[in-house]
Amino acid sequence: MTGRRLQLEWALLWRGTAAPLGVALLLVAGLFALRHGTTVIGRQDATLAGSAVRQAAQQSHILGPLPASAIAGDQFYYLEYHTERHPSPWARLAIVQRDVQAYNLKIRLLALQGQLYASDLGHPLLASLGQFDLAFVIVVLSPLLLIALTYNLWSGEMELGTWPLLQAQPTAPWRVLLRRAVLRVLLVVVPLLGLLGLAVFMAGVPLDLTWFRMAAATVAYVLAWMAAVLVVLAWRRSSEVNVLVLLGLWVFWTALGPALVSVAAASRFPLPEALELTVLQRQGYHSAWDEPLPDVMEAFYRRYPEWRGSTVPSGRYSNAWYYAMQERGDEAARGAAARYRQSLEARDRWVQQVSWLLPPAALQQWLMREARTDLQAHLAYLDSVAAYHEALKRAAFPMIFDDRPASAVDWTAFPSHRHHD
Repeated sequence: MTGRRLQLEWALLWRGTAAPLGVALLLVAGLFALRHGTTVIGRQDATLAGSAVRQAAQQSHILGPLPASAIAGDQFYYLEYHTERHPSPWARLAIVQRDVQAYNLKIRLLALQGQLYASDLGHPLLASLGQFDLAFVIVVLSPLLLIALTYNLWSGEMELGTWPLLQAQPTAPWRVLLRRAVLRVLLVVVPLLGLLGLAVFMAGVPLDLTWFRMAAATVAYVLAWMAAVLVVLAWRRSSEVNVLVLLGLWVFWTALGPALVSVAAASRFPLPEALELTVLQRQGYHSAWDEPLPDVMEAFYRRYPEWRGSTVPSGRYSNAWYYAMQERGDEAARGAAARYRQSLEARDRWVQQVSWLLPPAALQQWLMREARTDLQAHLAYLDSVAAYHEALKRAAFPMIFDDRPASAVDWTAFPSHRHHD
């Protein structure tokens, strides 16, 4: 008997235009989101795949015409070294930081801090809700379909005058309403799970534990919205009031709430401008021009004591002195960079804690962490770039301090960079 009732409820639901049209729009949006995410990350993969070729071409352009007497240390000012941040398989479903921050920084052996933080990072809570990827479809669009299907679950019976007939049936009315609610939840959940399944084939995401965690989080998210709908319906207001309240809740949870959280985070944890790091770095570098050579080199030796016994000429320009001044620039900006990083991470932690009051923001934050497209993943990439910059310097210092000719250097033997989210 229960199965027959479910069939009748399903036939009644699907016979209208709202359910088929809403599900169709959700599926179409999901397919386009999958295609968009795959295209964006595919374009980035293609760019990263050509990094080594472009670096080799640039080095050939600079080093090729050099005369035999050219000094290797002079060339490091011009040479750029490409870094590669390769995405996780799940980045196609939640692009976020990969679409707004560099994933292929090109660095030189000059002072590092200004190269790492060339732009303000902030926190992408609002921007993350605006990316047209599958996460956007799940977080932002799917609640609209659920609201459209459930806002008149009880009030529609009252307005059509069928509520007394429903009460006269042998089955308790709340059981009928519960069946209808379950059918509508399934009408939203099943397409979303289908899109996640298609992501395995369209976007190449692995069918692993992360997939099942994401599927479970999607179901829990829809159920959270259904709980909110039931609370609103329990007030027993008209359909117009229900839909206005639910749409107001959707606006607050998906847009206004995250905006307020972002503003509060910016006020609670103010960040210095990234340009300040570059200014401090340049001030530290330029001030070293006026200092005696022993003072400049002493500061360098404290960081690299293995070069303390090297000879640095004082009567002429030397690359050893020049790159020691670059270290002075980094030293001047290192404290400000540490404070910038600490404030950035404190803001990120606070936003993650507060976002649990807003289910869309909470799910978005969780999806970002699973996809490794969040702020912490980007900072991990910057840390890898800093480690790579250090490895480059240690490989280059023997050429710089010994004034080796460029023709005696194996330029292909320098370290390369590859970071995987």
